[in-house]
Amino acid sequence: MDDLTRTLDFMSRVENSCAERIEPFEWGAALFLDSLPKVHDFNFLRVEGAPADLVFDELIREAERLQGEAGLSHRKIVIEDDAVGRALAPLFRTRGWDAVSLQIMVYRGERKRVEAGDVVRELTSSEVRALWSASWATTRVGEDPEQLAQRLAVDTVLAKEANALFFGVVIEGLAVSSADLYSDGSIAQIESVLTLEAYRRRGFGGAVVLHALAHALDTGHELVFLVADIGDWPKEMYARMGVDPVGRYWDFTLTKA
Repeated sequence: MDDLTRTLDFMSRVENSCAERIEPFEWGAALFLDSLPKVHDFNFLRVEGAPADLVFDELIREAERLQGEAGLSHRKIVIEDDAVGRALAPLFRTRGWDAVSLQIMVYRGERKRVEAGDVVRELTSSEVRALWSASWATTRVGEDPEQLAQRLAVDTVLAKEANALFFGVVIEGLAVSSADLYSDGSIAQIESVLTLEAYRRRGFGGAVVLHALAHALDTGHELVFLVADIGDWPKEMYARMGVDPVGRYWDFTLTKA
């Protein structure tokens, strides 16, 4: 099994374990976390593999049916195959959906200790939530108290179902940068890298990623990867750390309310 397949499989297993309900449909599975319906990343349709018979309008109808019946205020579809996602992206955009191409990057460096410095430590749940609350304070998420509360509860789900650890930089008692590390004991994913705007350009983002990477390698993981937005700059920083692209998938989201 190649690294792209293994990473997609890992992400699917994490998503499935976090879901409270999974409903199969013609081209994949619809995942629901009914207790946190406003968290898009836990309530979505996953198109699995590269189905040759996929029809765009029928896929949209399935999203409307499945996510509409669940009372969700968004529609979200993840397409695992890059070619399928790339072909459908223009159609999604004409319907008002956000289309994001995501690059999976695997660590290819030497399997030895990665130097991350001593500025990073493991964060508590309250520190993680305070950091994300500060980050979302000036966004649409911060304007919706219920959505904010649900998003801040995600760390508990990930800690239980993905064996998540949270690493960060703390300055004067405030967590200002962080990264998650999900694990199954053999494969590890670095995710949700964040630095508060006032603390950027100080190397904290790189430091938390390197710390998570070092921890994964030190604890015996033989495959470590992360996901980067193909249109954003962090992928260049990750490449300098010895993390190389192995493939892409697509994320399509429509916010209805």
